[in-house]
Amino acid sequence: MLDDELHFLLLRAFNHSNRRIDEAIRRIGLLPGQPKIIECLAEQDGRTAKEICAECILDKSTMTGLLNRMEQRGLVRREVHETDKRSYRVFLTESGLDYATRIAAIMQQADELAMQGMSETERKTLREGLRHVIANIEQEEE
Repeated sequence: MLDDELHFLLLRAFNHSNRRIDEAIRRIGLLPGQPKIIECLAEQDGRTAKEICAECILDKSTMTGLLNRMEQRGLVRREVHETDKRSYRVFLTESGLDYATRIAAIMQQADELAMQGMSETERKTLREGLRHVIANIEQEEE
């Protein structure tokens, strides 16, 4: 039965959660993919494009297009890397920081909905289990 298969449960949970998040993100005027970059930079501003790609699991061409649109909208700014002139670092603008706060609230609501009715122990166990699944898959990909 599909409800007993991990891949199906993960996909189903992702699809339901992602649909709600995408709707909320569109309501605040962002495109899919942009919130991941904003969250990444809110956690550590001034990352390189390569670091953002790795953290957000984006390919370079997708990330470049997203960053170009975000820069045009005034959400991020780029500066040439101080030690590697071929590279640049990306920073959130004031507007980008405002969106980071709004995104955090949307993600908090999504997490709360997904884990509604679960004890703190169950929530911790779920997170630990998912981290283990991710580590297994990432190790296999290397």
